[in-house]
Amino acid sequence: MIKSRYFWAGAILLAIIPMLLLDISEYYVDWEKEVREPIIEIVQNFGDLTKAQKADVLDNVFAKNQSLIQLSVMKGVLSLLLLFAGVYLLVRYVKIQRPSFLKPALNLIGLTVLFMAAKISFAMAYNPGANTSFITVDAGGSSFKSIINKNFKGKVVYVDFWGTTCGPCLMEFENFTHPLKEHYKKRDDVAYLYISGGSRYLWKKQIDRFHITGSHLFLEAEDYEKLYRDALSDSNAQVLMPHYLIVDKQGNIAVADAARPSDYPLLTAQIDKNLK
Repeated sequence: MIKSRYFWAGAILLAIIPMLLLDISEYYVDWEKEVREPIIEIVQNFGDLTKAQKADVLDNVFAKNQSLIQLSVMKGVLSLLLLFAGVYLLVRYVKIQRPSFLKPALNLIGLTVLFMAAKISFAMAYNPGANTSFITVDAGGSSFKSIINKNFKGKVVYVDFWGTTCGPCLMEFENFTHPLKEHYKKRDDVAYLYISGGSRYLWKKQIDRFHITGSHLFLEAEDYEKLYRDALSDSNAQVLMPHYLIVDKQGNIAVADAARPSDYPLLTAQIDKNLK
C-alpha cells in the first residue's frame, strides 16, 4: 500500500480524466444524433411539418447544440486542469519517495479501472423514476405475443422499436412524444412499450434525458432483430429504427406500420380506431 497523500491525490485526479473523456465522447455522439441528423431529417423527410413545427424542432436542435458545445468545452478544460494538477502531485511524490515505476503505475491503473467501472455500473443500474418500468425477458426465449399478453392485457399498446444512438428516434422523443401522451393522459387503456437496441450503457441515460415514460425493454442485437421480425411475423423483414406498431386490446397487431408521433393526426386516428 502506497502511503503518500501526494500520490493518492494525484492518482485520483488523473483517474477522473477518463470519466470526463467518456462524457465528451458521448456528447459528440449526441451532437451527431441530436443536432446533425435531425437537421438532415427535417430537410429530407419532414416536408409535411408546418413552419411552426419546424421552427420548434430547430429551436430545440440549436439549444441542444449550444448545450453540448458548452458541456464539451467545460469538461475538456476541467480534464486539462486535472491533468496538470495530477501530474504535479505525482512529480512531488516521485521526488520525495523515489519509488519504482511498477507499483505506482499498477495502483493508478487499478484506480482508473475502478472509477470507470463504477461510472458504467451506475449508468446501467440507474432508475429514471416515476411512470417508467422495465421489462426483462429470457434471452431469445420470449415471443412478442407473450410479452404483450403478460404485461398489457386489455390495453391498446403503442410499440416503439428504437435505438440508443438513432437520430430520428431521439428526434421523435425530443419533439413529438410528449404531446401524444398528453393527449391520452386520462386513458388507462393506452400503454407504451419501448423496445431498444444499441448501447446498454446509454439506454437508461437516454430514457432519463428524454423523459420517456412507459414500459421499456432492452435487447442485444441478435435478440432485438429476432423480436422485431417476430412482431411483424416476417422472418425476412428489414430492421428499421424507428419502427412503430399498434397492438389492439386483444393482443393482436392492429397496425404493423404505425405512424410516428410527429404524424400526430394520423397516429391519433390509428390509436382511436382501436379504442372503440
